[in-house]
Amino acid sequence: MLWLYALVSIPLYLWFLHHMGDRWGQHLPADDDTGFWLPIVVPLTAFSFTTLSSTSWWWSTEDRPFLLGRKGWRFVMVFVVAMSLMAGFFGSPHRDVVAVLLTTMVTTIGIAGLWLLPPTLSSPLLDTLRRPKASADPS
Repeated sequence: MLWLYALVSIPLYLWFLHHMGDRWGQHLPADDDTGFWLPIVVPLTAFSFTTLSSTSWWWSTEDRPFLLGRKGWRFVMVFVVAMSLMAGFFGSPHRDVVAVLLTTMVTTIGIAGLWLLPPTLSSPLLDTLRRPKASADPS
C-alpha cells in the first residue's frame, strides 16, 4: 500500500508545485528572472527538504540522532509547507478559499507521500513497522 500511495501522491504533488510555480512566475514582471526558476526550485526544494526531514525522523532515535535528529526536522517542514501553500495560492488564477483548500489538500497528500518514502524504500525499516510492539506488561 505504501508503494501505491507513494507512486500516486509524490508525482501529483511535484507536478502541482511545478505547475503552480510556473503560474506564480507568470505573475511576476517580465524582467524578473525569478519566474524562470520558480517551477524548478519549488518542487526540488519540497522534495529534498521533506525527504531529508522524513529520513532523519525515521532513522533517528533518542540515543542515535541522524541528520537533523528527532526534533530538528520541524523548522524545515514548516518552511516546505509555507512554500507549498504560497506557490499554490499565488499560482492560482483565483485567489480565494477554494485555492487555499485545494493547495492544502495537495500539500497534505504530497508531504504524507514524501514522509512515507523512507519506509517504502527500506526493507529493514518497513519490517520494524510491521513487527508488533512488545507490551510493557510482563504478564
